[in-house]
Amino acid sequence: MIVRRLVFEDAAQTFRVVLRDEVVKHMFRLCDANRTQETGGILIGSYSHDYTTAEIIEATSPPADSKFGRDWFHRGTDGLEELLVARWNSQPRTHYVGEWHFHTANVPWPSPQDKRQMKEVARDRRYDCAQPLLIIVCPVREGQWIVKCFVFPGGTSPAALRMVDDPEFDEPEADDETGSEGEA
Repeated sequence: MIVRRLVFEDAAQTFRVVLRDEVVKHMFRLCDANRTQETGGILIGSYSHDYTTAEIIEATSPPADSKFGRDWFHRGTDGLEELLVARWNSQPRTHYVGEWHFHTANVPWPSPQDKRQMKEVARDRRYDCAQPLLIIVCPVREGQWIVKCFVFPGGTSPAALRMVDDPEFDEPEADDETGSEGEA
């Protein structure tokens, strides 16, 4: 599967989200491991100095205490506090920027529960994340995925970001060992 860095931006082209290719590959591997149950984790990254770009450098696997089913996922918390402290104290310094999860059905939109959770995250001072991101991955067919990105500014309704191709963020494609074409 060929995977490339994904770039999303808002309609005004004033805010971008960049997912590194290794982040995308990790999410796809977790989703592909069990296509019949939802999964997910947190997003770790950083913002540009002017807060116009969020770069996601890590999408965690589900914590051990997570619970999931065919059409629902409740992310656990085991080990997350320690992980986030370690990322904050590392160089470069990174931190919590949002959540990601897999929708087993081809429904790449936040559910009412997703919206409620993300609004709570935005308002909860413990997260220190006033504009949390939500990445949703859905299957299309074998080896192909839909990836959608949403931002919840200040705990308001989600703003869908659109995927863009931007040469500034493109990296040369390496030869793929499997020869199959992935879609994001």
